[in-house]
Amino acid sequence: MTFTESSSRATTPCLRSVDALASTLDRHGTLAWFVDGRTFEIVWASAQASTLFDLRPGFFPFLTAPGAEVLRASLGALSQGAGPWTGDAWAVTTNGHRAFVRITASHIVEERCGAPCLLVTMTDISDLAEAREALFVISDVGSIVWELDLATMRFTFVSRQAERILGYPIEEWLADREFWLRHMHPEDRSWAPAYCENETKRLSAHEFVYRMIAADGRTVWLRDIVTVVVEGNVPRRLRGVMVDVTESKEAEVERDRLLAEEQATRAALEQAHERAEDALRRRDEFLSAASHELRTPLTPLALQIQSLLRDVERGDLRLGAAQRRKLDIAERQIERLSSLVTTMLGVSRALGANLGLAQEPCDLREMTREVLEELDGERARSGTSITLLADAPAIGLWDRNALQLVIGHLVRNAIKFGMGKPITLSLTAADGVAKLRVCDAGMGIAPEDHTRIFEPYERADAAKVYGGLGLGLHTARRIVEAHGGHIELRSAKGQGAEFIVTLPMAR
Repeated sequence: MTFTESSSRATTPCLRSVDALASTLDRHGTLAWFVDGRTFEIVWASAQASTLFDLRPGFFPFLTAPGAEVLRASLGALSQGAGPWTGDAWAVTTNGHRAFVRITASHIVEERCGAPCLLVTMTDISDLAEAREALFVISDVGSIVWELDLATMRFTFVSRQAERILGYPIEEWLADREFWLRHMHPEDRSWAPAYCENETKRLSAHEFVYRMIAADGRTVWLRDIVTVVVEGNVPRRLRGVMVDVTESKEAEVERDRLLAEEQATRAALEQAHERAEDALRRRDEFLSAASHELRTPLTPLALQIQSLLRDVERGDLRLGAAQRRKLDIAERQIERLSSLVTTMLGVSRALGANLGLAQEPCDLREMTREVLEELDGERARSGTSITLLADAPAIGLWDRNALQLVIGHLVRNAIKFGMGKPITLSLTAADGVAKLRVCDAGMGIAPEDHTRIFEPYERADAAKVYGGLGLGLHTARRIVEAHGGHIELRSAKGQGAEFIVTLPMAR
């Protein structure tokens, strides 16, 4: 055993005790050093330590930063009464090879020694460190394995993936005790370190997500999974894995942005829908008011025309052929206008929230006949023949006026779009259900329009040249469905149309 010239020798018994320990360490080939607890000078090195690491001046000069500084701080704590310490660091051997060593430091208890003596031993764990780093490189290339000494607040180990993910050399991580804080995103710096510190004091493993600024200015999201290494119920080191979750976080941010846009679009659509509904409601209110207002002058005007025609027939009034023709035209126009007003009244009623059906026992066959009689003038002017096939009555609890409005609209449509060809109405009643079919051989309706024409203010393209409100079929459907029935259309363009009204005869 050889002591340096600066070694502090106390009493002879103390030296004999330390010499015995040194001999044992040499005999076992241990990498060991004795350090003066007051000056932190190396006073002895084992033969194996002298061979593997040269004895250059300075405090463990072969340890790469911040290894020597961490060790010095730990030895200082030992001199003040702290317990044994263990840490890891990189070292450079005499032949220039890098070795990863596990360092242990403890106090040599010898009451007769005047100067405190500290024992430092090292174990080469390079194979273990390389295997550990290789494992993480293979298993998760998006992770940084790290270890932090809490006494010095310096990283003692950082895996090589850190350079790929954040772009900083590993040496910067190890040398700069403020590295983690300095490169953390400013918004996360206000809470992440405090959270980690609090969980460490509780000796609790923890996990949190924060951002760091990479060397090229990118923002990198990291999920840090941290384990607290405890010795003697005191936290000594932190070990963890930083997982790069940037891609998933950016996808999450994009998802939130798209969701916000969708919600804004939905809100705008809802507002537009509300405005459209309000506009339709106002139009329906106008329709109802206009139909009532129009009926008031039409009734006396129709009576006046009819009175003039009776005077002509009795001979009380003499008119020429041209004047008589004009009077007939006026009568027909008043009939058309009266029919339109009646339809508008029925439509305004059907468009209301509640139809208010006045149901009573009535015969669908008789109602159909009455409608055909009312429309006989229109039928005659179109040159169309209408045939009703109804062998037996069909009696049910129905609203007479409402159903006659339905029948009237279907027959008027058949006259209007039937192109003067024959129209057939057929009525059957069986198993408590009545079915009325209205068939024409006119222009027909394209299949893609079958659903649309039952909506408010919608008409088939061919029907637009004939005018109209586009409310008749919608009104008919509402009335039929209010009776518990349904209305069906079978048609194709150029092949006529068949409307089938199905009604329960009792509810």
